[in-house]
Amino acid sequence: MTASPRAARWIPGGPALVTVLLGCALLLTGSTDTGAAWFNIRVYGREEPVLRVPVEIGDRIELSHTHSVHRRPVHEVYSVSPSAGLAMEELRADAHGANLPSGAETVDGVTSTFESDGSGYRVDHHGRPLGTVRMVVGTPDVDHRLTLRGHQIRLLDLVAPRARVELFVQTHPGGHTE
Repeated sequence: MTASPRAARWIPGGPALVTVLLGCALLLTGSTDTGAAWFNIRVYGREEPVLRVPVEIGDRIELSHTHSVHRRPVHEVYSVSPSAGLAMEELRADAHGANLPSGAETVDGVTSTFESDGSGYRVDHHGRPLGTVRMVVGTPDVDHRLTLRGHQIRLLDLVAPRARVELFVQTHPGGHTE
């Protein structure tokens, strides 16, 4: 991937990254004493994250975007799990679309619950362990955004469209947990 001018300011170890990390720590926790868990986003295949945010076990992380095919909003909710890193909690959408669930599914021994109420549907994944979430960041019309502890992070502010990224949790800043 060729780095865009915007992505260039997120060079691992660069001053902008340090500023963002400290700013997020202060913004989300009120201090730089963040405990032992961190939510990270990194470009697939790279060692250093483009974003590291302090989290606590049980915190919820919502990934919202506009579905690339049917152009309707989709919301995925993950939680910070002590044993699995990230766990899938739920998916919400107001309409069915390509590659979205149309009923209960059993994956890795966990059966989801599918609910429809006329205004859309919700799939409860009951904390299915995922570890790392790998995804391709969409273009501006898809606009992937994370909401964590009441604050929104736009992925296109961190990486270029179509960048392959990994979302994961570390139990401490020096070690990777999947």
